[in-house]
Amino acid sequence: MADSMFASLLNTLDSKAISDVAHSMGQPAQSVTKGLESSIASILAGLTGKSNDPTAMQRIIDTVPSTTGPMSWSQLASGLATPNSPLMAIGNRLLPLLFGSGGNAVTSAISRAAGMSSGSITTLLTMAAPMVIGFISRHVRDTGMSMSGIGNLLRGESATIRNALPTGLSDVFWPGTTTAGAASPVVAQAVQREESSSNRLLPALALGALALGAIWLFSHARRPAIEPVASIPRGEASRAATPASNVCVLPAGVIISDGGVGSRLLAFVQDPAAKPDATTWLNIDQLSFDTGSSKMKPAAQAELDNVAAILTSCPNVRMTVAGYTDSVGSADSNLALSRNRANAICAQLVGKGVPADRLVAEGYGAENPVADNTTEEGRARNRRVAIRVTQK
Repeated sequence: MADSMFASLLNTLDSKAISDVAHSMGQPAQSVTKGLESSIASILAGLTGKSNDPTAMQRIIDTVPSTTGPMSWSQLASGLATPNSPLMAIGNRLLPLLFGSGGNAVTSAISRAAGMSSGSITTLLTMAAPMVIGFISRHVRDTGMSMSGIGNLLRGESATIRNALPTGLSDVFWPGTTTAGAASPVVAQAVQREESSSNRLLPALALGALALGAIWLFSHARRPAIEPVASIPRGEASRAATPASNVCVLPAGVIISDGGVGSRLLAFVQDPAAKPDATTWLNIDQLSFDTGSSKMKPAAQAELDNVAAILTSCPNVRMTVAGYTDSVGSADSNLALSRNRANAICAQLVGKGVPADRLVAEGYGAENPVADNTTEEGRARNRRVAIRVTQK
């Protein structure tokens, strides 16, 4: 699988899929997009939590029969109007297996993030579960991969999945990973005893401090005044120069070709005069998409390899990834599609070793076109992704 599982599943959320689901549920496309993205991440997180138990994973994957065949969001959306839809029935069986007692926490967190009711989020999760598990089930059948192999894949994507979860859900799926901020009762008691002992020493310490102060004043009052020393120039040749914090050393053998986004990104990062701001965007020139799709064309892989190499070599750098569309389609569907494109690129970069917490995905729909939307060539250029350094 060239793309990560999470990125591949996000790629299925094209504008038609979002429109069909939103229409079936009577919900805004933007809310449905956020709800489905969070649902996919939550379902993958639930399965990742079972990744060390091949038997539990097998039971979950077997819940989607092999005879079900490929599914689409439009197909799932049409099942909303059909009582006792087989796919929705599968979803209802999957959710307790994936979330256990944490189902209400998952629903509430996604509801807050997407701005939809808990009932609507339950419907989205019920739709998304057979889609996600069916996707993984087909991958198992097509590749002959074992449950252990799928578990390894999921654990390898855990950082991306956790980054896509709504606030607070990471602790549901990965409990105990946060360090407690409060001191334990034992430590607190020890500190209290130490303070009470020090109170008895305060008078003696005060007398000692006064004596030391008198000695210091006497010795310094007899010293002649010292002329200030001229500051040492700090240039490139100065051995006293402070190393620049934004110097990035690429791994041996990595060559960033001139002209692409990689060379422009590296030049910006290494230039001390270049400051991150809200207007300096770098278009990924070789990255393009088909109309209505968030699946990038293969020519962009070399560009993303360069960006990933720079980011992994420059640990201080943080970046925003922005997705855009052409002007075809409604504003809501274009906004959702642009976010999917940005999320797909972030997932690709995380898969290449970039920590997920250094990337932010944003979608701007058809805003800020770089070419004429009345021509096919111009529309193709506007279906793009741009990056902006926010810290270096």
